[in-house]
Amino acid sequence: MTHATAARSRRIGSAAWRIALAVLPLGLGLTLATTLLPAAQDLSDPATLAIRILAGLVISALTIAVVALLVRYVDRKRLRDAGLTNIRTGWRLAIWGAVVWTVPAALTFGVLALVGAPLTVTVPLPDLAGTVVLLLLAVLLAEAIPEEALFRGYITTVLGALTRGWGVIIVQAVLFTLFAGLLRQNWNPVDLSLFLAMGVGFGYLRMITGSVWMPIGFHAAFQTGSQLILSHDAVDFAGDTGAAMLALGVIPFTVAAILVSSTGIPRIVNPGGRAPR
Repeated sequence: MTHATAARSRRIGSAAWRIALAVLPLGLGLTLATTLLPAAQDLSDPATLAIRILAGLVISALTIAVVALLVRYVDRKRLRDAGLTNIRTGWRLAIWGAVVWTVPAALTFGVLALVGAPLTVTVPLPDLAGTVVLLLLAVLLAEAIPEEALFRGYITTVLGALTRGWGVIIVQAVLFTLFAGLLRQNWNPVDLSLFLAMGVGFGYLRMITGSVWMPIGFHAAFQTGSQLILSHDAVDFAGDTGAAMLALGVIPFTVAAILVSSTGIPRIVNPGGRAPR
């Protein structure tokens, strides 16, 4: 074994144990949360959503704490080097990410309604508003923040010592997909391809902005809309699953990729932003 090969093997081994340690609190937290929430239940019940929110607070806190410790004391870097930029500017990126998903998704559902596949609200509007707010908080705290801080934040940074550019995006997306498959114990190729596409899309947004905040906003909007339409009784969609995924995933992700690639991020949203090295 040459010196270069040995050095690379050491770098891979170091990255592997750091990634495994960083994934541990998120994996355990989501597994426990899934165990504590019984499968047969009203997903729109405020009590159920409140439990998800409380679990999300714990999961986010533990995940970010472990990531922060690893970044500071193992990698000897700053949090912003791992994409965990200041919330004082990051909130604008998060909102922009949510808007970039919401607008094309809403327009697509509008077109589908015109061709005979409308969305119908099945509960009073105050109940719908309450469900959306609670679901958004649950998704943000239990999924979007910890998953983006981990995969598009820390893991992306660790992989930066082994590869660059699209290599980082693809590898972290594969790890994200494997994590989802293990957590859900579901290896359906269609489901896995969705997680792979999510990982690539979110990873690209992280690469362009140098921050996890736009992926957090996009992730939160996408998962809130998807869960509301596909899993909750508050909204009924007259189309099939393929049409729903077109509006929820394919078109918004495509529009986001084209928009960000062609115009970048508005300066008012990300002043002084930079792409990661």
